[in-house]
Amino acid sequence: MRTSQYNAIYIICATVAACTYLMWRISSQIDINGFDTDFTQGAGGEEAPDEVRRLLTEIDQKLQRILKSNKKFTKFGPRVEDWDAQREIAKAKKRSNAANQSSESSKPLILLITSSHPHSCAHERGDEMLLKSIKNKMDYCRLHDIELFYNLDKIDDEMTSWWVKVFLTHMLMLKHPEVDWIWWMDSDAIFTDMSFEIPFHKYANHNMVMHGWDDAVYDKRSWIGLNAGVFILRNCQWSMDLLHAWAPMSPKGAVRNAIGPLLSKALPGRPVNEADDQSALAYLMLTDREKWGSKVYLENSYYFQGYWRLLTEKFEEMMAKYKPGLYGDERWPFITHFVGCEFCEGAVNPEYSSELCISQMERAVNFADNQVLSLYGFKHPTLRANSVRPVARQATTSLFVSTYLPSSSPAPTSLQDLNRSSKDSF
Repeated sequence: MRTSQYNAIYIICATVAACTYLMWRISSQIDINGFDTDFTQGAGGEEAPDEVRRLLTEIDQKLQRILKSNKKFTKFGPRVEDWDAQREIAKAKKRSNAANQSSESSKPLILLITSSHPHSCAHERGDEMLLKSIKNKMDYCRLHDIELFYNLDKIDDEMTSWWVKVFLTHMLMLKHPEVDWIWWMDSDAIFTDMSFEIPFHKYANHNMVMHGWDDAVYDKRSWIGLNAGVFILRNCQWSMDLLHAWAPMSPKGAVRNAIGPLLSKALPGRPVNEADDQSALAYLMLTDREKWGSKVYLENSYYFQGYWRLLTEKFEEMMAKYKPGLYGDERWPFITHFVGCEFCEGAVNPEYSSELCISQMERAVNFADNQVLSLYGFKHPTLRANSVRPVARQATTSLFVSTYLPSSSPAPTSLQDLNRSSKDSF
Protein backbone atom coordinates (compact mmCIF):
# COMPACT_ATOMS: atom_id res chain seq x y z
CA MET A 1 0.00 0.00 0.00
CA ARG A 2 2.81 2.38 0.89
CA THR A 3 4.38 1.81 -2.58
CA SER A 4 1.16 2.74 -4.36
CA GLN A 5 0.86 5.86 -2.22
CA TYR A 6 4.36 7.00 -3.19
CA ASN A 7 3.66 6.31 -6.88
CA ALA A 8 0.54 8.47 -6.65
CA ILE A 9 2.52 11.21 -4.94
CA TYR A 10 5.18 11.06 -7.67
CA ILE A 11 2.53 11.58 -10.37
CA ILE A 12 0.96 14.52 -8.54
CA CYS A 13 4.34 16.13 -7.85
CA ALA A 14 5.30 15.68 -11.50
CA THR A 15 2.20 17.55 -12.62
CA VAL A 16 2.74 20.35 -10.12
CA ALA A 17 6.41 20.77 -10.99
CA ALA A 18 5.66 20.81 -14.71
CA CYS A 19 3.04 23.55 -14.27
CA THR A 20 5.42 25.61 -12.15
CA TYR A 21 8.24 25.20 -14.64
CA LEU A 22 5.95 26.10 -17.56
CA MET A 23 4.93 29.38 -15.92
CA TRP A 24 8.59 30.18 -15.30
CA ARG A 25 9.36 29.41 -18.94
CA ILE A 26 6.63 31.72 -20.22
CA SER A 27 7.96 34.56 -18.06
CA SER A 28 11.60 34.08 -19.04
CA GLN A 29 11.82 34.34 -22.87
CA ILE A 30 15.31 32.87 -23.08
CA ASP A 31 17.68 33.72 -25.91
CA ILE A 32 19.87 30.76 -26.85
CA ASN A 33 22.64 33.03 -28.20
CA GLY A 34 23.46 31.12 -31.34
CA PHE A 35 24.13 27.65 -29.95
CA ASP A 36 22.88 24.49 -31.69
CA THR A 37 19.20 24.10 -30.73
CA ASP A 38 17.75 21.77 -33.39
CA PHE A 39 15.72 19.87 -30.80
CA THR A 40 12.72 20.65 -28.60
CA GLN A 41 11.31 18.53 -25.82
CA GLY A 42 13.91 15.80 -25.90
CA ALA A 43 13.72 12.02 -26.21
CA GLY A 44 10.63 10.04 -25.35
CA GLY A 45 12.21 7.86 -22.67
CA GLU A 46 11.34 4.53 -24.38
CA GLU A 47 14.56 3.94 -26.32
CA ALA A 48 16.62 0.78 -26.06
CA PRO A 49 19.62 1.01 -23.71
CA ASP A 50 22.11 1.28 -26.59
CA GLU A 51 20.10 4.11 -28.12
CA VAL A 52 19.98 5.93 -24.79
CA ARG A 53 23.74 5.61 -24.34
CA ARG A 54 24.36 6.98 -27.84
CA LEU A 55 21.95 9.85 -27.22
CA LEU A 56 23.53 10.79 -23.90
CA THR A 57 27.04 10.54 -25.36
CA GLU A 58 26.08 12.90 -28.18
CA ILE A 59 24.47 15.33 -25.74
CA ASP A 60 27.45 15.26 -23.40
CA GLN A 61 29.85 16.01 -26.26
CA LYS A 62 27.80 19.10 -27.13
CA LEU A 63 27.62 20.12 -23.48
CA GLN A 64 31.38 19.85 -23.04
CA ARG A 65 31.94 21.92 -26.19
CA ILE A 66 29.72 24.67 -24.75
CA LEU A 67 31.65 24.68 -21.49
CA LYS A 68 35.00 24.81 -23.29
CA SER A 69 33.92 27.57 -25.68
CA ASN A 70 32.93 29.87 -22.82
CA LYS A 71 34.95 31.48 -20.09
CA LYS A 72 36.43 28.88 -17.77
CA PHE A 73 34.53 28.50 -14.52
CA THR A 74 36.82 29.83 -11.78
CA LYS A 75 34.41 30.99 -9.07
CA PHE A 76 35.43 28.17 -6.73
CA GLY A 77 39.13 28.90 -7.05
CA PRO A 78 41.70 26.13 -7.53
CA ARG A 79 40.33 22.62 -7.31
CA VAL A 80 41.02 21.03 -3.93
CA GLU A 81 42.58 17.59 -4.36
CA ASP A 82 43.36 16.61 -0.77
CA TRP A 83 40.19 17.64 1.02
CA ASP A 84 39.80 14.47 3.08
CA ALA A 85 43.31 14.90 4.47
CA GLN A 86 42.67 18.57 5.26
CA ARG A 87 39.48 17.61 7.05
CA GLU A 88 41.27 15.04 9.20
CA ILE A 89 43.69 17.73 10.38
CA ALA A 90 40.80 20.08 11.20
CA LYS A 91 38.88 17.36 13.04
CA ALA A 92 41.97 16.36 15.02
CA LYS A 93 42.41 19.98 16.09
CA LYS A 94 38.77 20.12 17.14
CA ARG A 95 39.17 16.93 19.19
CA SER A 96 42.25 18.38 20.84
CA ASN A 97 40.38 21.55 21.78
CA ALA A 98 37.59 19.44 23.26
CA ALA A 99 39.97 17.22 25.25
CA ASN A 100 38.92 18.76 28.57
CA GLN A 101 35.28 17.86 28.01
CA SER A 102 33.95 14.72 29.68
CA SER A 103 32.85 13.10 26.44
CA GLU A 104 32.63 13.82 22.75
CA SER A 105 29.26 13.51 21.01
CA SER A 106 28.91 10.57 18.64
CA LYS A 107 26.40 12.50 16.54
CA PRO A 108 27.67 13.93 13.25
CA LEU A 109 28.33 17.66 13.18
CA ILE A 110 25.80 19.25 10.82
CA LEU A 111 25.60 22.70 9.27
CA LEU A 112 22.19 23.67 7.85
CA ILE A 113 22.19 26.36 5.15
CA THR A 114 19.22 28.32 3.90
CA SER A 115 18.87 31.51 1.91
CA SER A 116 16.30 34.11 0.87
CA HIS A 117 16.07 37.16 -1.36
CA PRO A 118 18.54 39.97 -0.61
CA HIS A 119 15.74 42.52 -1.03
CA SER A 120 12.39 43.16 0.63
CA CYS A 121 9.58 40.99 -0.69
CA ALA A 122 7.11 42.39 -3.20
CA HIS A 123 4.23 40.52 -1.56
CA GLU A 124 2.94 42.35 1.50
CA ARG A 125 3.31 39.27 3.72
CA GLY A 126 6.42 37.85 2.09
CA ASP A 127 8.93 39.08 4.67
CA GLU A 128 6.69 37.84 7.47
CA MET A 129 6.56 34.34 6.00
CA LEU A 130 10.33 34.26 5.48
CA LEU A 131 10.77 35.27 9.12
CA LYS A 132 8.50 32.43 10.22
CA SER A 133 10.41 30.05 7.97
CA ILE A 134 13.80 30.90 9.49
CA LYS A 135 12.36 30.80 13.01
CA ASN A 136 11.13 27.27 12.28
CA LYS A 137 14.62 26.23 11.17
CA MET A 138 16.22 27.92 14.17
CA ASP A 139 13.93 25.96 16.49
CA TYR A 140 14.81 22.63 14.90
CA CYS A 141 18.53 23.37 14.83
CA ARG A 142 18.53 24.53 18.45
CA LEU A 143 16.72 21.39 19.60
CA HIS A 144 19.03 19.04 17.70
CA ASP A 145 22.36 20.82 18.18
CA ILE A 146 22.74 21.75 14.51
CA GLU A 147 24.64 24.82 13.31
CA LEU A 148 22.67 27.21 11.08
CA PHE A 149 23.81 29.61 8.36
CA TYR A 150 21.19 32.01 6.99
CA ASN A 151 22.15 33.94 3.87
CA LEU A 152 20.50 37.24 2.93
CA ASP A 153 23.20 38.58 0.61
CA LYS A 154 23.51 38.58 -3.13
CA ILE A 155 26.32 36.08 -3.48
CA ASP A 156 27.23 36.29 -7.15
CA ASP A 157 25.99 38.01 -10.32
CA GLU A 158 26.00 34.78 -12.35
CA MET A 159 25.19 32.01 -9.86
CA THR A 160 21.69 33.34 -9.22
CA SER A 161 18.31 31.82 -8.44
CA TRP A 162 18.44 28.10 -7.58
CA TRP A 163 22.16 27.98 -8.23
CA VAL A 164 23.05 30.01 -5.14
CA LYS A 165 22.83 26.78 -3.10
CA VAL A 166 25.81 25.32 -4.99
CA PHE A 167 27.93 28.41 -4.35
CA LEU A 168 27.02 28.60 -0.65
CA THR A 169 27.53 24.88 -0.11
CA HIS A 170 31.02 24.99 -1.59
CA MET A 171 31.95 28.18 0.29
CA LEU A 172 30.83 26.86 3.67
CA MET A 173 32.32 23.43 3.12
CA LEU A 174 35.71 25.10 2.69
CA LYS A 175 35.13 27.38 5.68
CA HIS A 176 34.10 24.53 7.97
CA PRO A 177 36.18 21.40 7.33
CA GLU A 178 35.23 20.16 10.81
CA VAL A 179 31.57 19.77 9.76
CA ASP A 180 30.52 16.23 8.78
CA TRP A 181 27.40 17.04 6.74
CA ILE A 182 26.14 20.13 4.92
CA TRP A 183 22.35 20.36 4.88
CA TRP A 184 20.72 22.60 2.28
CA MET A 185 17.07 23.60 2.81
CA ASP A 186 15.02 25.95 0.63
CA SER A 187 13.29 28.82 2.40
CA ASP A 188 9.87 27.42 1.42
CA ALA A 189 10.54 24.10 3.17
CA ILE A 190 9.29 23.78 6.76
CA PHE A 191 10.14 21.29 9.50
CA THR A 192 6.85 19.72 10.57
CA ASP A 193 8.22 16.99 12.83
CA MET A 194 10.44 18.68 15.38
CA SER A 195 11.50 15.39 17.00
CA PHE A 196 12.35 13.34 13.92
CA GLU A 197 16.07 12.97 13.15
CA ILE A 198 17.78 11.96 9.92
CA PRO A 199 18.77 8.26 10.13
CA PHE A 200 22.41 8.80 9.20
CA HIS A 201 23.22 5.11 9.74
CA LYS A 202 21.32 4.36 6.52
CA TYR A 203 23.71 6.48 4.50
CA ALA A 204 27.07 5.05 5.56
CA ASN A 205 27.88 4.18 1.92
CA HIS A 206 26.48 7.36 0.39
CA ASN A 207 27.59 10.97 0.24
CA MET A 208 24.38 12.75 -0.74
CA VAL A 209 20.75 12.25 0.26
CA MET A 210 17.63 13.83 -1.19
CA HIS A 211 14.01 12.94 -1.83
CA GLY A 212 13.49 10.95 -5.01
CA TRP A 213 13.03 7.62 -6.77
CA ASP A 214 15.71 5.56 -8.51
CA ASP A 215 13.42 4.29 -11.26
CA ALA A 216 12.23 7.81 -12.07
CA VAL A 217 15.80 9.08 -12.51
CA TYR A 218 17.56 6.13 -14.11
CA ASP A 219 14.75 4.38 -16.03
CA LYS A 220 12.45 7.27 -16.95
CA ARG A 221 15.21 9.88 -17.03
CA SER A 222 12.89 12.31 -15.31
CA TRP A 223 14.10 15.76 -14.23
CA ILE A 224 11.55 15.61 -11.40
CA GLY A 225 12.56 12.14 -10.25
CA LEU A 226 14.43 13.94 -7.48
CA ASN A 227 14.07 17.27 -5.73
CA ALA A 228 17.13 19.38 -4.97
CA GLY A 229 15.24 21.76 -2.67
CA VAL A 230 16.42 19.83 0.40
CA PHE A 231 19.54 17.67 0.53
CA ILE A 232 22.39 16.63 2.78
CA LEU A 233 25.93 16.40 1.45
CA ARG A 234 28.80 14.69 3.22
CA ASN A 235 31.80 16.95 3.67
CA CYS A 236 34.37 14.92 1.71
CA GLN A 237 36.45 14.86 -1.47
CA TRP A 238 33.65 13.24 -3.49
CA SER A 239 31.30 16.10 -2.62
CA MET A 240 33.94 18.67 -3.48
CA ASP A 241 34.38 17.00 -6.87
CA LEU A 242 30.60 16.89 -7.41
CA LEU A 243 30.28 20.62 -6.78
CA HIS A 244 33.07 21.29 -9.28
CA ALA A 245 31.24 19.18 -11.88
CA TRP A 246 27.84 20.69 -11.10
CA ALA A 247 28.64 24.39 -10.87
CA PRO A 248 30.07 25.06 -14.39
CA MET A 249 26.51 24.73 -15.78
CA SER A 250 25.34 27.60 -13.55
CA PRO A 251 26.58 30.95 -14.98
CA LYS A 252 23.64 33.10 -15.98
CA GLY A 253 23.50 34.00 -19.65
CA ALA A 254 25.14 32.18 -22.56
CA VAL A 255 26.19 29.04 -20.66
CA ARG A 256 22.97 28.47 -18.77
CA ASN A 257 20.85 29.30 -21.82
CA ALA A 258 22.74 26.92 -24.12
CA ILE A 259 22.92 23.98 -21.69
CA GLY A 260 19.22 24.13 -20.82
CA PRO A 261 18.02 22.67 -24.16
CA LEU A 262 20.62 19.90 -23.90
CA LEU A 263 19.26 18.95 -20.47
CA SER A 264 15.76 18.92 -21.99
CA LYS A 265 16.89 16.50 -24.67
CA ALA A 266 18.54 14.22 -22.11
CA LEU A 267 15.61 14.38 -19.66
CA PRO A 268 12.28 13.66 -21.41
CA GLY A 269 9.45 16.00 -20.53
CA ARG A 270 11.64 18.82 -19.27
CA PRO A 271 10.55 22.14 -20.81
CA VAL A 272 13.19 23.81 -22.96
CA ASN A 273 14.60 26.54 -20.78
CA GLU A 274 17.79 27.63 -19.10
CA ALA A 275 19.76 25.12 -17.05
CA ASP A 276 18.57 24.67 -13.48
CA ASP A 277 20.38 23.00 -10.59
CA GLN A 278 17.98 20.07 -10.23
CA SER A 279 18.07 19.03 -13.89
CA ALA A 280 21.84 19.44 -13.99
CA LEU A 281 22.25 17.16 -10.98
CA ALA A 282 19.91 14.53 -12.46
CA TYR A 283 21.92 14.73 -15.69
CA LEU A 284 25.23 14.10 -13.87
CA MET A 285 23.76 11.14 -12.00
CA LEU A 286 22.29 9.68 -15.19
CA THR A 287 25.32 10.12 -17.44
CA ASP A 288 27.86 8.81 -14.90
CA ARG A 289 25.95 6.64 -12.47
CA GLU A 290 29.06 4.85 -11.25
CA LYS A 291 30.82 8.06 -10.24
CA TRP A 292 27.92 10.24 -9.13
CA GLY A 293 24.67 8.31 -8.96
CA SER A 294 26.02 5.42 -6.92
CA LYS A 295 26.79 7.76 -4.04
CA VAL A 296 23.44 9.58 -4.06
CA TYR A 297 20.70 8.04 -1.90
CA LEU A 298 17.23 8.89 -3.22
CA GLU A 299 15.11 8.72 -0.08
CA ASN A 300 11.38 7.99 -0.13
CA SER A 301 10.76 5.94 3.01
CA TYR A 302 10.00 9.18 4.86
CA TYR A 303 9.25 12.74 3.77
CA PHE A 304 12.62 14.39 3.42
CA GLN A 305 10.30 16.86 1.75
CA GLY A 306 6.58 16.21 1.46
CA TYR A 307 4.35 17.99 -1.01
CA TRP A 308 2.28 20.50 0.97
CA ARG A 309 -0.99 20.07 -0.95
CA LEU A 310 -1.19 16.46 0.22
CA LEU A 311 -0.43 17.21 3.86
CA THR A 312 -1.41 20.56 5.32
CA GLU A 313 -5.17 19.94 5.51
CA LYS A 314 -4.57 16.71 7.42
CA PHE A 315 -2.61 18.12 10.37
CA GLU A 316 -5.52 17.88 12.80
CA GLU A 317 -6.07 14.25 11.84
CA MET A 318 -2.37 13.55 12.35
CA MET A 319 -2.45 15.10 15.82
CA ALA A 320 -5.45 12.96 16.76
CA LYS A 321 -3.97 9.66 15.54
CA TYR A 322 -0.18 9.85 15.76
CA LYS A 323 2.82 11.32 17.57
CA PRO A 324 5.91 13.13 16.28
CA GLY A 325 9.34 11.58 16.15
CA LEU A 326 8.30 8.14 14.95
CA TYR A 327 7.44 8.18 11.27
CA GLY A 328 8.48 11.20 9.21
CA ASP A 329 6.06 10.07 6.47
CA GLU A 330 2.44 10.92 5.64
CA ARG A 331 1.43 10.06 9.21
CA TRP A 332 3.56 12.93 10.55
CA PRO A 333 5.79 14.44 7.82
CA PHE A 334 9.37 15.35 8.65
CA ILE A 335 9.57 18.28 6.21
CA THR A 336 6.74 19.91 4.26
CA HIS A 337 7.85 21.69 1.09
CA PHE A 338 5.72 24.45 -0.41
CA VAL A 339 6.62 23.68 -4.02
CA GLY A 340 4.99 26.13 -6.42
CA CYS A 341 4.63 28.89 -3.82
CA GLU A 342 6.84 31.97 -3.98
CA PHE A 343 6.28 33.91 -0.80
CA CYS A 344 8.27 36.94 -1.83
CA GLU A 345 6.67 37.48 -5.22
CA GLY A 346 3.39 35.52 -4.97
CA ALA A 347 2.43 32.04 -6.17
CA VAL A 348 3.99 31.03 -9.50
CA ASN A 349 1.79 27.97 -10.10
CA PRO A 350 -1.57 28.91 -11.64
CA GLU A 351 -3.30 26.28 -9.50
CA TYR A 352 -2.53 28.20 -6.30
CA SER A 353 -3.30 31.64 -4.99
CA SER A 354 -0.90 33.55 -2.78
CA GLU A 355 -3.53 33.49 -0.06
CA LEU A 356 -3.76 29.69 -0.18
CA CYS A 357 0.01 29.31 -0.02
CA ILE A 358 0.36 31.68 2.91
CA SER A 359 -2.57 30.30 4.92
CA GLN A 360 -1.32 26.73 4.55
CA MET A 361 2.26 27.68 5.41
CA GLU A 362 0.97 29.37 8.56
CA ARG A 363 -0.77 26.12 9.50
CA ALA A 364 2.47 24.20 8.92
CA VAL A 365 4.52 26.64 10.98
CA ASN A 366 2.03 26.54 13.87
CA PHE A 367 1.80 22.74 13.62
CA ALA A 368 5.56 22.63 14.19
CA ASP A 369 5.50 25.44 16.73
CA ASN A 370 3.02 23.55 18.91
CA GLN A 371 5.57 20.76 19.30
CA VAL A 372 8.08 23.24 20.71
CA LEU A 373 5.60 25.21 22.79
CA SER A 374 4.27 22.01 24.36
CA LEU A 375 7.60 21.63 26.14
CA TYR A 376 6.73 24.76 28.05
CA GLY A 377 3.01 24.11 28.54
CA PHE A 378 1.68 26.26 25.70
CA LYS A 379 0.00 25.76 22.33
CA HIS A 380 -1.78 27.65 19.58
CA PRO A 381 -5.56 27.36 20.11
CA THR A 382 -5.92 26.50 16.40
CA LEU A 383 -3.40 26.06 13.62
CA ARG A 384 -4.56 29.33 12.08
CA ALA A 385 -4.04 31.33 15.27
CA ASN A 386 -0.82 33.18 16.04
CA SER A 387 -1.80 33.57 19.70
CA VAL A 388 -0.82 30.95 22.30
CA ARG A 389 -2.44 29.78 25.51
CA PRO A 390 -1.30 27.66 28.46
CA VAL A 391 -2.28 24.00 28.50
CA ALA A 392 -1.82 21.18 30.99
CA ARG A 393 1.79 19.96 31.05
CA GLN A 394 1.89 16.36 29.79
CA ALA A 395 4.59 13.73 29.73
CA THR A 396 6.33 13.50 26.38
CA THR A 397 8.71 11.10 24.70
CA SER A 398 10.43 13.73 22.59
CA LEU A 399 14.10 12.96 22.15
CA PHE A 400 15.27 16.39 23.24
CA VAL A 401 13.11 17.17 26.28
CA SER A 402 15.56 15.86 28.87
CA THR A 403 18.28 18.05 27.41
CA TYR A 404 16.42 21.31 26.95
CA LEU A 405 13.63 21.27 29.50
CA PRO A 406 14.28 19.21 32.68
CA SER A 407 11.22 17.38 33.96
CA SER A 408 11.67 19.05 37.36
CA SER A 409 11.10 22.49 35.85
CA PRO A 410 7.74 23.99 36.84
CA ALA A 411 5.30 24.42 33.97
CA PRO A 412 5.13 28.08 32.87
CA THR A 413 1.76 29.75 33.38
CA SER A 414 2.33 32.96 31.43
CA LEU A 415 4.31 34.29 28.50
CA GLN A 416 6.68 35.95 30.97
CA ASP A 417 7.37 32.55 32.53
CA LEU A 418 7.84 31.08 29.07
CA ASN A 419 10.46 33.70 28.22
CA ARG A 420 12.30 33.11 31.50
CA SER A 421 12.17 29.33 30.96
CA SER A 422 13.58 29.72 27.46
CA LYS A 423 16.50 31.84 28.69
CA ASP A 424 17.25 29.41 31.50
CA SER A 425 17.07 26.32 29.30
CA PHE A 426 19.05 27.48 26.27
